[in-house]
Order: sequence, then C-alpha cells, then structure tokens
Amino acid sequence: MHTHPFFNASPVDSFYRFDYNKAMQREQFFQTMSDGEEVFVTRWVPDGEVTGIVQLSHGMVEHAQRYERFGTVLAENGFVLNAHDVRGHGKTAERAAEKHSGMFGLLADKNGFERAVEDVREVLEKAKADFPGKKTVLLGHSFGSFVAQSFIETYARLIDGCILCGTAGPAFVLTAFGNIVARVIAFFKGKKRASPFLKQMAFGAYTKKIPDSVNGQEWLSRDKDAVARYIADPYCGFNPTASFYCDLTHGLIKIHKRANIRKIPSDLPILIIYGSADPVGGYGKTVEKLCAIYRKNGAKNLTVKKYDDARHELFNEINKAEVESDVLLWL
Repeated sequence: MHTHPFFNASPVDSFYRFDYNKAMQREQFFQTMSDGEEVFVTRWVPDGEVTGIVQLSHGMVEHAQRYERFGTVLAENGFVLNAHDVRGHGKTAERAAEKHSGMFGLLADKNGFERAVEDVREVLEKAKADFPGKKTVLLGHSFGSFVAQSFIETYARLIDGCILCGTAGPAFVLTAFGNIVARVIAFFKGKKRASPFLKQMAFGAYTKKIPDSVNGQEWLSRDKDAVARYIADPYCGFNPTASFYCDLTHGLIKIHKRANIRKIPSDLPILIIYGSADPVGGYGKTVEKLCAIYRKNGAKNLTVKKYDDARHELFNEINKAEVESDVLLWL
C-alpha cells in the first residue's frame, strides 16, 4: 500500500464527504513540482487490485475535493482517482500564499497555462510510478478540459485515453477579444488584481436561459443542493486575477490552432461528454465543432455523449449516476 504524509483536511472537505466502501482509502499529500512549487494531491485508492489510474484536471475556481463522490465510485470499481488542486486553487493556493509564492486565482507569474499542463504531467508521472503498468486516462473538466486538450497535443504518449467534460471548441473571435481585454486590464490595473469585470464578462450571460435564476450559479447544475454547496464553499466561485484570464484566453487560442490539433494521435481513445444546456460549450455548438475538427484530423476512437438538459457540472448533476456509469463503461 502506498503511504504519503497526510495533510489534515479542512472543514471544506465535509461539504463533499461521501460514504466510503471499506475497500478503499483516501490519501492526501503535497507534491513538489520541478519549479519548487507544491501542489496538493488527493488520491482515492482501492484496497484491492488497481485496474487503472484516472488523472483529474479540475475546473476554474473549484478544487479536487468536489470530486469526492466520483473518486469513491472509481475506487470501488478498481480505479485510482489522482487529483491535484490546480495552482491558484484550493490547498495548493493556500500553501503558495503561506510561502508568498502565489495566491488564489493566479496560475503563475508567467506562462501560467503551460505551467498548468506541466503540473498535470508531473503529477501524472508520479501516479504512474506509484502504480506501474496500469492503464492511465486523463479526465479534464471545464478549464481542466482545456488543459487536457493541450496535454494530448503534447504528451499523449503518456496516457491511454482522455475524457473531456464540460469542454468547448474554438471561438476565435470571442477568445481573441477576451485576451485583448484581459491584457489591457492586467496592464493598467495589475496582473495580480482580481477582476470582477472579467468574471462578469466571462460568466455573466451564463444564466440567460434560466428564467428562474436566483443566485447566478444555476448554470452549473440542475441539482440545487450541489449549487448551494458550491456557493457555500470558500474555495469556489472567487474572482481570479487578470493574469488568470490572460492565461485562459491564451490557452484557448493555442489549443484550437489546427497545427496543434494535428499533433493529437489519431488512435488515441477520446470520450467527450457534455450537457445540452451547458453554456460553456455554447449549448453543444462549439463542442460539436470540436468533435468535427477531431474527426477531420483522423480521430479513430472518438466517442461523444450528450446529456439532454444537463448543465455544466455533469458529476454534480441530477443524472450524475448515469454519467458515472457511462464513464466506467468507457474505461
């Protein structure tokens, strides 16, 4: 059994604590990256034989503990869920703030998107070393799905498959405009300043198709309890820095360039799952555009699953059991 220094969980963990099967355990530790920064890693590990590894890259302004239920489900089915709090998020951000080397909502002082991709590689490689010879799949949700898109354009040889959840395809004009605005605000206001304007610009229209919206976060899920937990979670929903939006828009432009998409191996198994009511993917429009581009690129093992009326966070939706079952079948 693999042991690591245990990090005492904060009260936030209790929001997501799921009933455990005795045949699994939860491990938490800090892993030092190649640039000296530390990221907080959580693993949900089966006590019995390990079938494979699922490496999670989570979304923007959230953290890995929100995948407690999914990690438990995977572990009960023989898979390790290996998940780290992305830089600028969760306990990774707390540790960086203590060391005065980072803060919430900041990926890195420079090349933040690329650094996020490298962190996935380093965390994944440690998991592969700890569980050698096991099938390894990368799962990216939302912002993490954009990191995953970049990963399979660069490091696909390290994995056996990729799952993109709550993702989006190219929207070059809108993204380029957003990048310009973010860079202007970063220049005049400071790149490490939180930007309510950029957050409103990015998310403000996401509830326009939800007439009974009360809190502005209903676009995440139809499950009111899940949305309430998100709102109550101090690690969720904060205002990222202007630098983060610069990195995000830069990353979106980069991953959707045809020259980079062509680097994805045509035989790499890819599963794309999305909700038809998810505004991040243009209510399916840009997701289907991405699928068409992947197919044109020669993708031989692309599977696409649409969930009617589901919103952004499929693993926190009212049909999450269906989503979990579909993912397990694909794995």
